[in-house]
Amino acid sequence: MKKIFPALLLAAAVAALPARACDVCGYGPSNYNPFLFPHLARSYVSLSWSARSYRLLDHDGSWAQAKNNTLLLSAQYRLNSRLQLLAQLPFQLNEAHTQEGSTRSSGAGDATVLAQYRFVEAKRGNWRHTVLAAAGAKLPTGRYRSEAEKTAGQTFQPGSGSLDYLANAAYRVGYRNWLLGTSVAYKYNTAARDGFRYGDMLTAGAQLVFRLEGTRGALMPYAQATHETQFNDASGHVLQARTGGTALYVGGGLDASTRSITAGMSYQWAADQAIAGGNIQARPRLQAHVAFSF
Repeated sequence: MKKIFPALLLAAAVAALPARACDVCGYGPSNYNPFLFPHLARSYVSLSWSARSYRLLDHDGSWAQAKNNTLLLSAQYRLNSRLQLLAQLPFQLNEAHTQEGSTRSSGAGDATVLAQYRFVEAKRGNWRHTVLAAAGAKLPTGRYRSEAEKTAGQTFQPGSGSLDYLANAAYRVGYRNWLLGTSVAYKYNTAARDGFRYGDMLTAGAQLVFRLEGTRGALMPYAQATHETQFNDASGHVLQARTGGTALYVGGGLDASTRSITAGMSYQWAADQAIAGGNIQARPRLQAHVAFSF
């Protein structure tokens, strides 16, 4: 389990929150760049939970609050020493609270499938180097209703209604008990059947980990930073105002692992953000995970 935790730390949860106004930094179903730090270990199954919340500036000048809780079921099957297949399925509970009342939505979200290939794995003395890349698609399996079919109580939903394409690459270098991982990921979104297209997503991140060996396992404290860029949404090829933006998340966490089990938690906050022209404010986010390898 020495290498299982990086993939679990930043496996992105799909968030589907109200009013398709902004899909940046976890705010919306098209934000899905899984495996920012791709998994390098054996086959596994995992379950992770993430909680995110946002403040939204309404058209009348009042602030509303949106919350997203996601359970993410992930699995990887190792075909050989270089190639792995990965799949993820999120289950969501979304809430929006305004002066007029509260709205809730829950259900299975859009599934993602990826193929990951390890191009380089080298070791010289105490140094270790790894280069890998992955590509795949997010499938429109979650519930989605087009603009014409929506009612006031259905303005946020688990699915995006679109087939989207993902690619990422990562470089990891280790020295003794230290590990530094860097990566970049891009998500290309297509239009849903009603002509609405969420903006593409670009994510870059870095993570510094120290491994503390024990007689029965290991503890791995880490620090991490993630920068997310969301491009503007479009409806009928017309760019939408108050969409898109950027956010820089920083934080850290702790993982514990044995030979076949890894579990841990992480915490991140937005050190800098400019989301939807300042109309959305991202709050700190929390994540917990457990994985079983075989």
